Amino acid sequence: MLFKKHLTEANKTYWNHFIFAFKAGFLLLYAGITSIIHAFIPSLFPFVSQKIVQKLTADSQQHRNLK
Repeated sequence: MLFKKHLTEANKTYWNHFIFAFKAGFLLLYAGITSIIHAFIPSLFPFVSQKIVQKLTADSQQHRNLK
């Protein structure tokens, strides 16, 4: 199956992938909303979206490197 290849490359089961992707989606929505607010009021949410993206990237890479 097509998605089986991605799961193998990501070194995740379907449910591990589902949980990570679902959580990442909500965190990225939060990062987007805080970025828009930050654009108008720079003192609010400084570096929040950057930290979220860095954390998600690190978590994803760390899990893939466990192969």
